[in-house]
Amino acid sequence: MAATVVGTDGSEQAASALDWAIDHGAGKAIVLVRVVDSTIGGADYVVTEGSLGAAQDGLDREADRVRSAHPGLDVSTQLVHGDPITELARFSTAESLLVVGTQKRTGSRFRYSWSVGARLASTANGPVAIIPHDTARVGRGIVAGVDGSEPSAAALLFAAAEAAREGAPLTAIHAWQDPATERAHRALLDGAVSGLSGGFPRVEVTPRLVQGTPAWALLEAARDAALLVVGNHGETGDSRSLLGSVSQSVMINILSPTVVVKTAERA
Repeated sequence: MAATVVGTDGSEQAASALDWAIDHGAGKAIVLVRVVDSTIGGADYVVTEGSLGAAQDGLDREADRVRSAHPGLDVSTQLVHGDPITELARFSTAESLLVVGTQKRTGSRFRYSWSVGARLASTANGPVAIIPHDTARVGRGIVAGVDGSEPSAAALLFAAAEAAREGAPLTAIHAWQDPATERAHRALLDGAVSGLSGGFPRVEVTPRLVQGTPAWALLEAARDAALLVVGNHGETGDSRSLLGSVSQSVMINILSPTVVVKTAERA
């Protein structure tokens, strides 16, 4: 990853995402991006020089705080205006990690509803990290979802690279429901994991076959993990179907820092 791009708006959840990005990046350059939302008003709404100036001042103060707390860290800023999803997605590449926070709990059955992070993950050109603002990073290890698809293979490779960089254990999760097909599912999982040994010989990889729905299995496994990695399985249609049903369920009920990875073909 060449750089870590953090979407910020001055909120608590954005601050949590920034803290995670700095910790996760281990000295990697940070690009703080602030989008002045030009879609919040009616047809007559215009982004003024005053609002842009105030946003730039806030962005500069945030960058100065980061530089003060982390001397030597390369921190730059970008101020843009427009639709937040569209503008943030422009900063997403296969070589960079785009990091955003989540909305606060709503008290409803769905913890974060259809968040900015989930919508970004459905349209971004590279990996997107979504960080729950009310979840301290106390977990250990990395969890990746495996289902035999190209997106899950990309997610597993990303997770293995993260595990190697952090010296963390990696758990590869594959869910199944029909008892008659357990052997085939075991072979699929073992095959996916065996492909990691050559490129990541020092990573401790544990394959785990779980009977249940994929989203439930991933969320349960990630409850005590430092990071969950899933593939973007979307095809066509609206932003929800662009993300894929399993990844969508994970995003709605997110419990831990989560990265959604897109294959090169989908980028």
